[in-house]
Amino acid sequence: MQDNTISFLITKVEAQLLERVIYLEPSIDEVLDNAKLEKGQVRLNMSYDDLKDCLEALSYEAVQNDAPKEDMLALCAKMQGYDKLTQLMGKHGKVKKAVVKKDAVFVFDVQMIQYPPKGKKVIRTIAISSKKSLYQFAGAIVRSFDFLFDHCFAFYGNVNKHPVSEQKEIYELFVDIGEEPTAPHARGVKTVKVEQVFTELGKTMLFMFDYGDDWRFAVELKKVRSMVAGERLPAVENKIGKAPKQYAPIKDF
Repeated sequence: MQDNTISFLITKVEAQLLERVIYLEPSIDEVLDNAKLEKGQVRLNMSYDDLKDCLEALSYEAVQNDAPKEDMLALCAKMQGYDKLTQLMGKHGKVKKAVVKKDAVFVFDVQMIQYPPKGKKVIRTIAISSKKSLYQFAGAIVRSFDFLFDHCFAFYGNVNKHPVSEQKEIYELFVDIGEEPTAPHARGVKTVKVEQVFTELGKTMLFMFDYGDDWRFAVELKKVRSMVAGERLPAVENKIGKAPKQYAPIKDF
């Protein structure tokens, strides 16, 4: 093992909790892909940056309405112990710590543009680090409307065009998972950062989620600000309107 990685064991249940937060940090997916079973537990090998990503994702997920809070917080505390160990090692010169630059925070208004009743608005104001990927941003959008992050999605440059129409700017999950994109010039979402796409205030894109149910949202960059000390991102800063159910209830026959 290289000196910039850490290895430790977690239970299978704890591994399932990490799987839950993959939508926030794609690096967690890679960590779990490389995990190995060892005497009934799961051995993780990750970089110190991945460890911090895991902590950030667990902390965010623990405050969600449908999250198993106690289990999430217990795993977070366990992994924080390893993080403190790495900091201690760094003081003794055994770990070379990277310089962490402060990120800008991008604040978006995300409005559902298809399903709300006429005259009603359903909007979520979301703050996210500019360094996060479009994949992470998509997860934050979907969860802010109390949806499950369980379908393919994309960002398109023109809000007024359907995705099957000609779009000049396209970022699709299809590219990352090896499926055929809607256009040959489409880019992926896992390695493209928010700041690379939303390059000016007021820029608005179409976010489409679930190509079967066709959920569509207008995503507008409203503000760029500095990060507040101690804040957890991504965060939902405001909610307007009640979102419809993602799946209609099953009727009894």
